[in-house]
Amino acid sequence: MRIRGSAIDYVTLVIGLKACSRLGAVRVGKEIHGLAIRFHCEKLENVKNALIAMYSRCKNTGDAYIMFRTSAICSLVTWNAMLAGFVHIDQAEQACLLFREMIGCRIWPNYVTVTTVLSPCAHLANIWHVRELHCYVTKLGFEGYQSLWNSLVDMYSKSGRMAAAQRVFDFMKGRDKISNTSLIAGYGLQGKGITALKLFNKMIDCGIEPDHITMVAVLSACSHSGLVIQGQMIFSRMVGLYRIAARVEHCSCMVDLYGRAGLLRKAEEIIDQMPLQPSAAMLATLVEACRVHGNIEIRERHAKKLLEMKSDNPSHYVLIANMHASARCLQELAKLRILMRDMGIRKAPSCSWLDLGNNLYPFQVDITSKQQVNRISFLLWGLADQIRDAGYFGNEEIWFAEAIG
Repeated sequence: MRIRGSAIDYVTLVIGLKACSRLGAVRVGKEIHGLAIRFHCEKLENVKNALIAMYSRCKNTGDAYIMFRTSAICSLVTWNAMLAGFVHIDQAEQACLLFREMIGCRIWPNYVTVTTVLSPCAHLANIWHVRELHCYVTKLGFEGYQSLWNSLVDMYSKSGRMAAAQRVFDFMKGRDKISNTSLIAGYGLQGKGITALKLFNKMIDCGIEPDHITMVAVLSACSHSGLVIQGQMIFSRMVGLYRIAARVEHCSCMVDLYGRAGLLRKAEEIIDQMPLQPSAAMLATLVEACRVHGNIEIRERHAKKLLEMKSDNPSHYVLIANMHASARCLQELAKLRILMRDMGIRKAPSCSWLDLGNNLYPFQVDITSKQQVNRISFLLWGLADQIRDAGYFGNEEIWFAEAIG
């Protein structure tokens, strides 16, 4: 259109910006932004909102935030666009703070706003945010929006509040595949596998067909509860009855199921026989299970495969380092640390979280004093003795070294 000299208006610019958002083409989006400035329409609400959405989707949240703050008037659509931008890049805390600022400015949310903010609140596991949003949903009368109530069930389930999740689920007039899957996953994470299986069977009896996500939730529930036979039956029914092809996620659940039960040969068969390339997380699960159950042969074989994948997850390298340390393979341990250094992989420092009523706050202690190290060393060795007396024979030296170093 530009080459042919066709007329370009704000509608054309909005369509172009939406296309850039979906493609992640930030360079072209900036060119369209320049055209909007040239044609004096960058301050139009539709164009401004499209620009915020484009920059957010392209993970240029800084530019999107500048556009948002420099807007003379921010409508509800503008706030929603900025909230969605923070959610898109997993800045859950920023999204929640912006939502509170929006309420303080007396901009009342619609169902799109609440649905957008529900996801980051579940990620933060902050029950106060959860309850606030639930009150908004009830107060503003969003009974007819199925996706919003599904998000509420998912949010309570991820926060571990299964009683509240069950109450919302029972209150819903229409329960679909998504709401059932969220509740099943929540019960699975809490180790209530039997309850999750009963809910799954009830869903099937109601004529709701499961999908691959539902099957992951059910298999994971069996894994966390040690329901080996039930997990095997469901995995078989998934392929034979429901015609759902096994994916990496399903095989990972089966590896975890067998690994927790000590059936390491069966877990290895799942990895060797699956038509897909195993993930690094799957191999790490098997290596950890071998460490717990003391199978050195399978552990070393799959630890080697895990290293060959060159994962960027520090916990995978820490797992293998612990394996070498427990076997007193100091030369292999040194090589692994050099590899981590060359790849720029560092273990993230641990921190604790405090719930101060209105929010969760992380805090971390920086141990620099030799006196502090000695005190903590004394306490850790005492804790190791208590763990050993309780019947756990783990790698006390390893977690002790990780804790102080």
